[in-house]
Amino acid sequence: MADSLAAERSLRQWTHDLLDPDDNPPFYERVFNLFLAVLIVLTVVALIIDTVPDLHPSLEPWLEVLRWVSLIVFSIEFIGRLWVAPLRVGASPGIRGYFEWLLSPMAIIDLLVIASMAFPEVPTALGALRALRLLKLLSLLKLGRTSPALRLIAQVLNSRMPELKSLGLTILVLVTIAASVLYAVENEAGTKGFESIPHSMWWAIVTLTTTGYGDVFPVTALGRFMAVVIMLLGVGVVALPAGIIASGFAEAARKKHQREEDEDPTVMDLRDTIQLLLPHLPPEPKAAAERALERSRA
Repeated sequence: MADSLAAERSLRQWTHDLLDPDDNPPFYERVFNLFLAVLIVLTVVALIIDTVPDLHPSLEPWLEVLRWVSLIVFSIEFIGRLWVAPLRVGASPGIRGYFEWLLSPMAIIDLLVIASMAFPEVPTALGALRALRLLKLLSLLKLGRTSPALRLIAQVLNSRMPELKSLGLTILVLVTIAASVLYAVENEAGTKGFESIPHSMWWAIVTLTTTGYGDVFPVTALGRFMAVVIMLLGVGVVALPAGIIASGFAEAARKKHQREEDEDPTVMDLRDTIQLLLPHLPPEPKAAAERALERSRA
């Protein structure tokens, strides 16, 4: 009995490591996750081909095979992730850990993708729900599990979420103010596109993001002056997110470099040697060595 429980725990841990590899996974884990990534990309490519009338009939048998393969693999993956849910970092023990994972965004995405593959004709038959076929595009989000680069992007965005939320609120305030001002100025002149504040918000968003479609524009002198001011503000609006995210990448790179240094046996031996020599050094060299040691640990 004890041996069977130990074997189950070992298999569950192996499955967890396979589905959620660390930064330096063994070869078989890299191969498995590469297979998942390729299958995800092929699923999206199949969806794109399915919308091309000239290509779809000739490739339909292959697309059907790919759909079944994807459905089976993604279903097994979903069951495996549910099985190992309590082993996730920060997961609650017992049955609560399963429910926490089932309610997580990625689990819901998995279910939607599987449902769109299991019932491909339902949206088509309902007509109005035809767009639900595009749920397969959600499988692209699954790439974040298999791609270290995408995982890094997610970590950076998560680490900078407070700043990005503050920036989002600031942008919302600027859009509302810009739309209200241009509505007040241009509506009296009967300018098209400024019939209401919600209508003016389209112009405000396009202008603040420096996109400038040109379909809606102010015609009065005051409106154009205010538009220039809003355009100048837009330069900062575009630059701020880039700066926040860039600082996040820089911090992530620094932490990765620090981890690599901390795990380097040569660096660790050097630190230990300095630590042993410190009590025997004269005051000035000792102070310099202590500062160097502190910098290496920072």
